[in-house]
Amino acid sequence: MSILLFDPVCEPEVIDRRAERKLAGLKGKKVGYVFNQHKSALTFWHTLEQEVGRTFGSFDGHRVYKTNTWAPAPKSEIDELVRNSDYALVGVGA
Repeated sequence: MSILLFDPVCEPEVIDRRAERKLAGLKGKKVGYVFNQHKSALTFWHTLEQEVGRTFGSFDGHRVYKTNTWAPAPKSEIDELVRNSDYALVGVGA
């Protein structure tokens, strides 16, 4: 058996923060969804997406449905959602 020691000094991640974009409204805007697919909320989430589509005309939304309920969504998928959406709905532990 051996003990491995790691140097705790590292470079902090620098996050590129852009200015917030304010929307005048949601009608016709591209929506993004991030959902963890927990079975207790499947029916609710499906109904929410349908209602958002009917109310705001956002049927072609970009979706990130996590395959692991408890793990964070992959950064590459979230980056793609940000590029392809005007706004996002994130819910149920996502």
